[in-house]
Amino acid sequence: MLALSMSEEEVENKILKGIEHLVCIAVVNSPHRVTISGDEKTIDEIQQVLSISYPNVFKACVHQKQIFNPICAQAKCYSSVIGDKINDNIPVDTAIIKDEAANVIRESSPHPVLATSIRECCKLTNQQQSSPLILLTLKRKEDEQKTLLTSLAQFTTSSHVWQQYFHTRQILPMKNHAEYFDNFPLYKFHLSPCWYESKGSSIQRLANRIQTHPLLGIRQLNEQTSATWKSLININLPQHVFLKDHKIQDVILFPAVAYLELATAAC
Repeated sequence: MLALSMSEEEVENKILKGIEHLVCIAVVNSPHRVTISGDEKTIDEIQQVLSISYPNVFKACVHQKQIFNPICAQAKCYSSVIGDKINDNIPVDTAIIKDEAANVIRESSPHPVLATSIRECCKLTNQQQSSPLILLTLKRKEDEQKTLLTSLAQFTTSSHVWQQYFHTRQILPMKNHAEYFDNFPLYKFHLSPCWYESKGSSIQRLANRIQTHPLLGIRQLNEQTSATWKSLININLPQHVFLKDHKIQDVILFPAVAYLELATAAC
Protein backbone atom coordinates (compact mmCIF):
# COMPACT_ATOMS: atom_id res chain seq x y z
CA MET A 1 0.00 0.00 0.00
CA LEU A 2 1.06 3.59 -0.60
CA ALA A 3 -0.10 6.53 1.55
CA LEU A 4 -0.41 9.81 -0.35
CA SER A 5 -1.11 13.38 0.79
CA MET A 6 -3.44 13.97 -2.15
CA SER A 7 -7.18 14.21 -2.65
CA GLU A 8 -9.20 11.31 -4.03
CA GLU A 9 -9.91 13.25 -7.23
CA GLU A 10 -6.22 14.02 -7.77
CA VAL A 11 -5.25 10.39 -7.32
CA GLU A 12 -7.89 9.18 -9.78
CA ASN A 13 -7.03 11.76 -12.46
CA LYS A 14 -3.25 12.06 -12.10
CA ILE A 15 -2.09 8.64 -10.89
CA LEU A 16 -4.63 5.89 -11.52
CA LYS A 17 -5.81 7.00 -14.93
CA GLY A 18 -5.04 4.16 -17.35
CA ILE A 19 -3.85 1.71 -14.70
CA GLU A 20 -7.13 1.13 -12.83
CA HIS A 21 -6.77 -2.60 -13.50
CA LEU A 22 -3.48 -2.64 -11.56
CA VAL A 23 -3.93 -0.12 -8.76
CA CYS A 24 -6.98 1.19 -6.88
CA ILE A 25 -7.86 3.45 -3.96
CA ALA A 26 -7.94 1.35 -0.80
CA VAL A 27 -8.73 3.94 1.87
CA VAL A 28 -9.76 7.60 1.88
CA ASN A 29 -8.53 8.76 5.28
CA SER A 30 -9.34 12.46 4.79
CA PRO A 31 -10.05 14.88 1.94
CA HIS A 32 -6.31 15.22 1.37
CA ARG A 33 -4.99 11.82 2.47
CA VAL A 34 -5.52 8.72 0.36
CA THR A 35 -4.02 5.22 0.43
CA ILE A 36 -3.69 3.22 -2.77
CA SER A 37 -3.14 -0.53 -3.17
CA GLY A 38 -2.44 -2.91 -6.00
CA ASP A 39 0.28 -4.60 -8.04
CA GLU A 40 3.54 -4.45 -6.10
CA LYS A 41 5.69 -3.54 -9.10
CA THR A 42 3.32 -0.75 -10.13
CA ILE A 43 3.20 0.58 -6.54
CA ASP A 44 7.03 0.68 -6.47
CA GLU A 45 7.11 2.63 -9.73
CA ILE A 46 4.55 5.13 -8.47
CA GLN A 47 6.51 5.57 -5.26
CA GLN A 48 9.74 6.30 -7.14
CA VAL A 49 8.03 8.95 -9.26
CA LEU A 50 6.14 10.59 -6.40
CA SER A 51 9.06 10.54 -3.95
CA ILE A 52 10.63 13.38 -5.96
CA SER A 53 7.68 15.74 -5.47
CA TYR A 54 6.27 14.16 -2.30
CA PRO A 55 9.17 13.08 0.00
CA ASN A 56 6.77 11.91 2.71
CA VAL A 57 5.25 9.10 0.66
CA PHE A 58 4.89 6.04 2.91
CA LYS A 59 4.72 2.43 1.72
CA ALA A 60 3.38 -0.54 3.69
CA CYS A 61 2.73 -4.17 2.81
CA VAL A 62 -0.87 -5.33 3.03
CA HIS A 63 -3.46 -7.31 1.05
CA GLN A 64 -6.25 -5.46 -0.74
CA LYS A 65 -8.40 -5.60 -3.86
CA GLN A 66 -5.70 -6.49 -6.39
CA ILE A 67 -4.60 -9.42 -4.25
CA PHE A 68 -8.09 -10.88 -4.09
CA ASN A 69 -9.09 -10.23 -7.71
CA PRO A 70 -7.37 -13.31 -9.23
CA ILE A 71 -9.62 -15.62 -7.19
CA CYS A 72 -12.59 -13.31 -6.68
CA ALA A 73 -14.91 -15.87 -8.29
CA GLN A 74 -14.14 -18.38 -5.53
CA ALA A 75 -13.26 -16.22 -2.51
CA LYS A 76 -15.92 -14.28 -0.63
CA CYS A 77 -14.33 -12.07 2.00
CA TYR A 78 -16.57 -9.99 4.25
CA SER A 79 -15.90 -7.71 7.19
CA SER A 80 -17.02 -9.16 10.51
CA VAL A 81 -17.85 -5.61 11.66
CA ILE A 82 -20.08 -4.17 8.93
CA GLY A 83 -20.74 -7.24 6.77
CA ASP A 84 -19.45 -5.64 3.55
CA LYS A 85 -16.76 -7.00 1.26
CA ILE A 86 -13.26 -6.11 2.36
CA ASN A 87 -12.10 -5.35 -1.19
CA ASP A 88 -14.28 -2.25 -1.38
CA ASN A 89 -12.98 1.29 -0.95
CA ILE A 90 -13.05 2.35 2.72
CA PRO A 91 -14.29 5.99 3.10
CA VAL A 92 -12.90 6.74 6.55
CA ASP A 93 -13.28 10.49 6.05
CA THR A 94 -17.02 10.20 5.32
CA ALA A 95 -17.63 8.28 8.53
CA ILE A 96 -15.76 10.83 10.65
CA ILE A 97 -17.36 13.90 9.04
CA LYS A 98 -20.83 12.36 9.28
CA ASP A 99 -20.55 11.96 13.05
CA GLU A 100 -20.27 15.65 13.87
CA ALA A 101 -20.90 15.13 17.60
CA ALA A 102 -17.85 12.92 18.15
CA ASN A 103 -15.33 14.63 20.40
CA VAL A 104 -13.47 11.54 21.68
CA ILE A 105 -12.07 9.07 19.15
CA ARG A 106 -10.14 5.88 19.87
CA GLU A 107 -7.75 4.50 17.25
CA SER A 108 -7.15 0.78 17.76
CA SER A 109 -4.10 -0.03 15.64
CA PRO A 110 -0.42 -0.98 15.98
CA HIS A 111 0.46 2.67 15.25
CA PRO A 112 -1.68 5.85 15.19
CA VAL A 113 -1.53 6.52 11.46
CA LEU A 114 -4.97 8.16 11.29
CA ALA A 115 -4.57 10.83 13.98
CA THR A 116 -3.67 13.60 11.52
CA SER A 117 -6.45 12.58 9.14
CA ILE A 118 -9.01 12.55 11.95
CA ARG A 119 -8.10 16.10 12.99
CA GLU A 120 -8.33 17.26 9.39
CA CYS A 121 -11.79 15.73 8.97
CA CYS A 122 -13.05 17.23 12.22
CA LYS A 123 -11.97 20.71 11.15
CA LEU A 124 -14.22 20.42 8.10
CA THR A 125 -17.32 19.97 10.24
CA ASN A 126 -16.88 23.42 11.82
CA GLN A 127 -18.84 22.13 14.79
CA GLN A 128 -16.17 22.38 17.48
CA GLN A 129 -13.48 24.94 18.16
CA SER A 130 -10.95 22.50 19.63
CA SER A 131 -9.56 19.32 18.14
CA PRO A 132 -11.11 16.02 19.31
CA LEU A 133 -9.41 13.86 21.90
CA ILE A 134 -7.71 11.00 20.03
CA LEU A 135 -6.84 8.02 22.22
CA LEU A 136 -4.10 5.61 21.11
CA THR A 137 -3.90 1.92 21.91
CA LEU A 138 -0.38 1.24 20.63
CA LYS A 139 2.48 3.30 19.25
CA ARG A 140 5.50 2.01 17.39
CA LYS A 141 8.75 1.82 19.41
CA GLU A 142 7.00 2.85 22.64
CA ASP A 143 6.11 0.84 25.73
CA GLU A 144 2.64 -0.68 25.26
CA GLN A 145 1.59 -0.39 28.90
CA LYS A 146 2.73 3.24 29.10
CA THR A 147 0.79 4.12 25.93
CA LEU A 148 -2.42 2.53 27.21
CA LEU A 149 -2.15 4.14 30.63
CA THR A 150 -1.46 7.53 29.05
CA SER A 151 -4.60 7.22 26.91
CA LEU A 152 -6.60 6.22 29.97
CA ALA A 153 -5.31 9.25 31.88
CA GLN A 154 -6.20 11.55 28.98
CA PHE A 155 -9.65 10.02 28.84
CA THR A 156 -10.40 10.44 32.54
CA THR A 157 -9.26 14.09 32.56
CA SER A 158 -11.09 15.10 29.40
CA SER A 159 -13.79 17.74 29.91
CA HIS A 160 -15.80 16.24 27.02
CA VAL A 161 -16.05 12.93 28.83
CA TRP A 162 -17.16 14.49 32.11
CA GLN A 163 -19.71 16.71 30.36
CA GLN A 164 -21.23 13.68 28.66
CA TYR A 165 -21.25 11.82 31.97
CA PHE A 166 -23.10 14.60 33.77
CA HIS A 167 -25.65 15.07 30.98
CA THR A 168 -26.60 11.39 30.95
CA ARG A 169 -26.92 10.91 34.73
CA GLN A 170 -28.85 12.69 37.42
CA ILE A 171 -26.05 13.24 39.91
CA LEU A 172 -26.61 16.70 41.33
CA PRO A 173 -29.45 19.17 40.81
CA MET A 174 -27.22 21.69 39.04
CA LYS A 175 -28.12 23.69 35.98
CA ASN A 176 -24.54 24.23 34.89
CA HIS A 177 -22.64 20.94 34.93
CA ALA A 178 -19.46 22.66 33.77
CA GLU A 179 -19.35 24.47 37.13
CA TYR A 180 -18.94 21.16 38.92
CA PHE A 181 -16.18 20.04 36.58
CA ASP A 182 -14.31 23.35 36.86
CA ASN A 183 -13.87 22.70 40.57
CA PHE A 184 -12.35 19.27 39.92
CA PRO A 185 -8.51 19.30 40.12
CA LEU A 186 -6.89 18.65 36.76
CA TYR A 187 -3.51 17.75 38.26
CA LYS A 188 -2.69 14.20 39.25
CA PHE A 189 -3.01 13.23 42.90
CA HIS A 190 0.27 13.10 44.81
CA LEU A 191 0.37 9.71 46.50
CA SER A 192 3.68 10.06 48.37
CA PRO A 193 3.41 9.60 52.16
CA CYS A 194 3.42 12.81 54.17
CA TRP A 195 5.08 11.35 57.26
CA TYR A 196 7.99 9.10 58.09
CA GLU A 197 7.26 5.68 59.51
CA SER A 198 9.94 3.35 60.73
CA LYS A 199 10.13 -0.21 59.48
CA GLY A 200 9.30 -1.54 62.94
CA SER A 201 6.17 0.59 63.13
CA SER A 202 5.05 -0.58 59.70
CA ILE A 203 5.56 -4.22 60.70
CA GLN A 204 3.58 -3.71 63.90
CA ARG A 205 0.63 -2.36 61.93
CA LEU A 206 0.65 -4.91 59.14
CA ALA A 207 2.34 -8.09 60.37
CA ASN A 208 -0.69 -9.76 61.92
CA ARG A 209 -3.10 -8.75 59.16
CA ILE A 210 -1.49 -9.33 55.80
CA GLN A 211 0.02 -12.54 54.49
CA THR A 212 2.92 -11.33 52.39
CA HIS A 213 4.20 -14.70 51.17
CA PRO A 214 2.30 -17.89 50.20
CA LEU A 215 4.68 -20.12 52.20
CA LEU A 216 6.18 -17.84 54.85
CA GLY A 217 2.76 -16.80 56.03
CA ILE A 218 2.49 -13.98 58.58
CA ARG A 219 5.37 -12.23 60.28
CA GLN A 220 5.24 -12.49 64.05
CA LEU A 221 5.95 -9.79 66.60
CA ASN A 222 8.37 -10.98 69.31
CA GLU A 223 11.52 -9.99 71.13
CA GLN A 224 13.85 -11.72 68.68
CA THR A 225 16.16 -9.61 66.58
CA SER A 226 15.62 -11.73 63.46
CA ALA A 227 12.33 -11.97 61.62
CA THR A 228 9.99 -14.79 62.64
CA TRP A 229 7.24 -16.14 60.42
CA LYS A 230 4.31 -18.46 61.05
CA SER A 231 2.57 -20.47 58.37
CA LEU A 232 0.41 -23.58 58.08
CA ILE A 233 1.18 -25.54 54.92
CA ASN A 234 -1.17 -28.26 53.75
CA ILE A 235 -0.43 -29.76 50.33
CA ASN A 236 -4.07 -30.78 50.01
CA LEU A 237 -5.24 -27.16 50.05
CA PRO A 238 -5.64 -25.37 46.69
CA GLN A 239 -3.07 -22.67 47.53
CA HIS A 240 -0.38 -25.28 48.30
CA VAL A 241 -1.23 -28.04 45.84
CA PHE A 242 1.61 -26.92 43.53
CA LEU A 243 4.11 -28.38 46.02
CA LYS A 244 3.09 -31.88 44.88
CA ASP A 245 4.51 -31.24 41.43
CA HIS A 246 8.16 -31.57 42.46
CA LYS A 247 8.82 -35.29 42.80
CA ILE A 248 11.87 -37.51 42.62
CA GLN A 249 11.10 -41.23 42.32
CA ASP A 250 7.50 -40.54 43.42
CA VAL A 251 8.69 -38.75 46.58
CA ILE A 252 7.59 -35.16 47.09
CA LEU A 253 10.64 -32.99 47.80
CA PHE A 254 10.89 -29.29 48.54
CA PRO A 255 13.35 -27.84 45.99
CA ALA A 256 16.63 -26.32 47.16
CA VAL A 257 15.95 -23.18 45.15
CA ALA A 258 12.68 -22.78 47.06
CA TYR A 259 14.63 -22.74 50.35
CA LEU A 260 16.82 -19.98 48.94
CA GLU A 261 13.75 -18.01 47.86
CA LEU A 262 12.22 -18.35 51.34
CA ALA A 263 15.42 -17.15 52.96
CA THR A 264 15.59 -14.16 50.65
CA ALA A 265 11.94 -13.23 51.17
CA ALA A 266 12.18 -13.59 54.96
CA CYS A 267 15.00 -11.07 55.32
